[in-house]
Amino acid sequence: MYTYTAKIVRWVDGDTLVLDIDLGFHVFRQERIRLARINAPELNSKIPFQVRKAKHARATGSKAFPKGSVVTVHTAKNKIDMYARYIAEVECGEINISDYLLAQGCVKELK
Repeated sequence: MYTYTAKIVRWVDGDTLVLDIDLGFHVFRQERIRLARINAPELNSKIPFQVRKAKHARATGSKAFPKGSVVTVHTAKNKIDMYARYIAEVECGEINISDYLLAQGCVKELK
């Protein structure tokens, strides 16, 4: 398990973030991170209701954890999804972002 400090650059959708990750020694890397254990509706759905739910999930995350928020990223070396995004647990202070979005009811838990 690897742990990094990062800043939120932007929310892509309800379960994907772009983070500016501090790798140490003044080295930073922007990376798309998929939040672990959750699945949000897709923004590019052809069903208008799904698009509204997807926008709500993204807005909920970006309101609670706005651009520039400092977060802690916990990931493993080989935890990558089919879109080459790292799958990670992301925390802002003591709050796990995946748990927060689940509690708000705007995403579903992966099983």
